[in-house]
Amino acid sequence: MYQVSCASCAASFEYNIEDYIHLCPYCNSGFIIDYDEGAKEIIGDHFIIPSRLDKETVEKQFFTWMNERYHRPDRVATEFKVLGSYGVCLPYWVVSLEAHTLWSGHSQKANQYSGQPPDHGTKFLKEEGRFSRRYRWAILARKSPKEHWGLERLHEPRENVIVDWDGFPFDESLGSPPEGVVSVYEGKQSFRFEHANGLTVSGIQVKESAAISRAKDQIQEYHRRVCKTKVGTLYEHRTEIEVVGIHVVHVPFWIVRYAFIPKSAFRYFTTARERRLVVSGYTERILEAELPLNASDKVMTNLIVCGALAFVSLALSVFIHPLFFLLFVTFGLVCVLSAWRIFNKEKTDGDLGVGVENREPA
Repeated sequence: MYQVSCASCAASFEYNIEDYIHLCPYCNSGFIIDYDEGAKEIIGDHFIIPSRLDKETVEKQFFTWMNERYHRPDRVATEFKVLGSYGVCLPYWVVSLEAHTLWSGHSQKANQYSGQPPDHGTKFLKEEGRFSRRYRWAILARKSPKEHWGLERLHEPRENVIVDWDGFPFDESLGSPPEGVVSVYEGKQSFRFEHANGLTVSGIQVKESAAISRAKDQIQEYHRRVCKTKVGTLYEHRTEIEVVGIHVVHVPFWIVRYAFIPKSAFRYFTTARERRLVVSGYTERILEAELPLNASDKVMTNLIVCGALAFVSLALSVFIHPLFFLLFVTFGLVCVLSAWRIFNKEKTDGDLGVGVENREPA
């Protein structure tokens, strides 16, 4: 580690050379070092969202969440085990901006006049429109968005649009706070380490210029996908983005690791695997979660059960009646399809790096 003196209080402390903004543990100041000039610049707009949860409360919340979803709430305490949990305050560049989009395209007519001669040109209507939105777009100020599970894609848009980036609207994606608690953005305070309430505070590694560029790219793509939902074929779209301001905010999250260990006969068809969920440290909402059972578990159960039935059917066709061979073929076909589904799923997970079929959206 390297030593540096604070630009505000001159105290000496260790710092990570990968950090862009260095945080003084004594006076809570943040400053940037110009390594070429040797100069230091103190930043002003630095905030933190206080954490309202502790380890015990988070784990209790997990069991409450599972009680509402598991079909046997009386077995939750015995079949689910919390393997561990930890909290972290992650830095986000919050970019305030306005986006204005113009679009045009065509859609197929829903109704045609009776007796109208066939004319392919009259089956389509040209449409165009515009929409404007304001955002506080959050960009993770860490080099790896997959540093912690579940935080690489928090954006759950109200439109039927699938997003695949790490940025999200700050006011909408962290959940609504409990009654009587101000919104996430209004709950921010000037940065002080004690506001993290014991959570690990991660350093700031991404420059504001890179955050603004990423925010613009993501909103451009987001608006393009929104435009495609308005028409059958999109001709063109143009989005103009005006940046109003930018500041850095540390946001608290809790990550819970748990395992599902069934006590019923289902334990013979599944293996105990680690699952995770992410909880907002301020709104106390579960933002992302892996369910205890997914499609692969059910397909594996089909494979085992149908494999056993296929063996029994084959034996019956040999010793009792040949018609049982039809059942053997049916169960064998289910086994083959199940095995293909599992193999294809594992190959997809290997290509993507992680499976998403058992994630529960916010």
